[in-house]
Amino acid sequence: MQYKNNLLIIIMILIFLSGCVAVKYDPSKPLDAEQGLVLAKIMKTGHASTAQFLTKNKNKILDNYSFVMRLEDNFFLFPMSAGTHLFDEAIYMQGSGLVKPDLECMGEFEIKAGMINYIGDLYFDISPANNYIIFSTHGSSFKVEDNFEETKKMAELRYQNIGDKFQFTKSVVGPSTCEVED
Repeated sequence: MQYKNNLLIIIMILIFLSGCVAVKYDPSKPLDAEQGLVLAKIMKTGHASTAQFLTKNKNKILDNYSFVMRLEDNFFLFPMSAGTHLFDEAIYMQGSGLVKPDLECMGEFEIKAGMINYIGDLYFDISPANNYIIFSTHGSSFKVEDNFEETKKMAELRYQNIGDKFQFTKSVVGPSTCEVED
């Protein structure tokens, strides 16, 4: 019975978090005046089939976004409100446990309105669980690289003439690495 209750709680949390998922960029719709486009690649390796990076805007309350990763290599381009953002936490399942490491060690990035804001290529590795009788630990590491030209070319290939509509700018997340042990 306890297993079913835990599973129900996990499902409810995941449904709630899916409401925070950012909407993909639609070239047929104009951006709001206070929005820019965030551009990033996130590579996921390790022991979780899906994961989400949740952000928060330092200048606004309830202005969160989610980078949902279902593949090992994920390309993101979506509208985000202007301001200073930071990655708040990652959420993923490891075995039957929901893991939520704090990501404030990754630093901040700036979104400028009316521009494509490249925030970096993020490498996210999820370590296997170290199982003990009662407790288990889940390590993860994050690394950010600046591959601006390569990721910019990907955006221009996927979205024809996007470079004619918007100017590209860089605000790569920093510092470049951090490790979390839960």
